[in-house]
Amino acid sequence: MTELDVRRQEYAARGLLSGEQLYRVFSAGLDPLAPEGIPRRHRPPRAPGSGTEDRSFRGLRVLLLPFHWMAVAGSVLTYPLEKLEDWFWGGFGIRKLVRGRVWQGGWESDAGRFVIAVRAGDGRGTFRNDSFLLTFTDSRVLLLSKPLSPERETPRLYADYPRQVLSLRREPHPARHRNRVDLAFPDGSWVALAIGRRDEVPDVRRYLAS
Repeated sequence: MTELDVRRQEYAARGLLSGEQLYRVFSAGLDPLAPEGIPRRHRPPRAPGSGTEDRSFRGLRVLLLPFHWMAVAGSVLTYPLEKLEDWFWGGFGIRKLVRGRVWQGGWESDAGRFVIAVRAGDGRGTFRNDSFLLTFTDSRVLLLSKPLSPERETPRLYADYPRQVLSLRREPHPARHRNRVDLAFPDGSWVALAIGRRDEVPDVRRYLAS
């Protein structure tokens, strides 16, 4: 393991239950084509205080207002090009054709709740979180927050599962996606993950198969 791996291991260990044994921690995220938005009716409530805004931050926003409107003007100019790109890739389904399916089951399935847990992240209400630490212990699989400073931060738990709940999807994904691992759930749903380092994919698969 690299020095960063060791620091992440120590970071994750602080989020375990008493007596729980840590095995491995992997940097992971949802597949790039996983749903980016969560339907409003499926969104969990925001964390307490997430809707408040510090007064000093409000003042900073006033100072930055001219830059905001410059950005708006720029976005107006680039919007048609972005929509054309979305239409080409999304409308014709070309990205999906190249990438293949990346999840199945819908929002009320186990896979859907997994996606919601990752997107909700720290509970601040943006629902745009993508990455997490895929953490294996002797009894659970945890989705932990990814720290900027592992030595200083406390792990935040996004979701956890008994070890026997998560497994590898039986049907293989396209072989060209070498950093991809497909998680399968007991209800038949599944979702694709992107593992941060390609050389760790065999280890992730081994832990899911054990």
